[in-house]
Amino acid sequence: MFRALRHPPFRMLWAVVILGQLGYWISSVAFQWEVAHRTGNDPLALGLLYFCSFAPYLLFSLPAGMLTDSMDRRSLMVSVQAAASLLAVAATLLATLAVMSTPAVMVLSFLAGCVITIVSPASQALIAAVVPDEDLASAVPLQSAGLNLARITGPALVGPVLLIGGPASAFGVYAVLSLGAAALAGRLGAGGPAARPVRAASGESARRRLAAAFHHVRARHPALPALGIVAATSVFGSAYLAQLPLIAARVGGDSESTFPTLVTLGGIGSLIGVLSVAWRGRGLSPVPAAVQLVVLGVVMALFGVVPSFPLLTVLMILGGGLTLSIMTSINSILQHLVDDAQRGRVMSLYFVCWGGLLPFGGLGLGGLVRLVGAGWAFAGYGVVASLAGLALALGARRTRA
Repeated sequence: MFRALRHPPFRMLWAVVILGQLGYWISSVAFQWEVAHRTGNDPLALGLLYFCSFAPYLLFSLPAGMLTDSMDRRSLMVSVQAAASLLAVAATLLATLAVMSTPAVMVLSFLAGCVITIVSPASQALIAAVVPDEDLASAVPLQSAGLNLARITGPALVGPVLLIGGPASAFGVYAVLSLGAAALAGRLGAGGPAARPVRAASGESARRRLAAAFHHVRARHPALPALGIVAATSVFGSAYLAQLPLIAARVGGDSESTFPTLVTLGGIGSLIGVLSVAWRGRGLSPVPAAVQLVVLGVVMALFGVVPSFPLLTVLMILGGGLTLSIMTSINSILQHLVDDAQRGRVMSLYFVCWGGLLPFGGLGLGGLVRLVGAGWAFAGYGVVASLAGLALALGARRTRA
């Protein structure tokens, strides 16, 4: 399960990813805090913030994948983490001077999403270069476990920071962590496939390289249905994440600690989910992930009617665990199926299906809550998620047969 940690380059990459993601999750919670307090937990405003946060995945994941496959990945990681530091400093100054408006929060959230959009395929593409193939089944879940360690620790840290020092202090922590990630990224070994991936021919256009990635996915079954599971999970199964402040206000009342607590519980569930994938080991069938999507749909529907915090605790852990178990298992499948020359682009397709479609799910859920209320909105999303999971599971079984 922990075999990949035997390799020093992987340990360094793991630390870079954890620090960068820790800063991102701290900033994400701080942005939600700002919008929730400025708009009175307006569901449409929260959905719009979610859209701004994840729209970069849709807009820039594919170009980021091509960039990852055409330049020094270590240098790319350093540059992007340095940009995150500048962004964090700007957010800190705006919050300190009390001139942070809701539109400014949306813009900063979009820029933070741009940073993580570039980092994601680059860090994922580096995995296969820093561990041997036989340890990929350990490295991919461990990388995801690191992400969710940050997802747990970030809200656990930012909750007290927000209550004591306000958003400016949270953004200051984001700046420090981003600088640390940039410094560690600079120590990743140069040379070899980790730093210099196979380059496309000089005359090959971006369109041709992108078309080659799509062809590669279609040719490497079951990569295409696996990406379909990721897309359905993003749009319908995990859209509740966009409305966490609303859920927290409904169940926790005026308590300022409910929202950070819910984020932390979701992170705990996510960590359990990715560790379960590492424990199960290598598997190339997407059927278990599709079945988990069916269950996640039920959890999604229950979020709209849960009456108490203890029940909400269970749902948050289940929702986080199922979502990240699905995403991590599909990630592992893709890592085993694709060639290294196509890895950055294929993983960017994965992030388009995950992060790129999340904003539509979150924004749509926010608008639906306004129109028909939370109960019906969450129930509708949950039903669609379960039906999609069932259809994908049956389709994958027929194809395999």
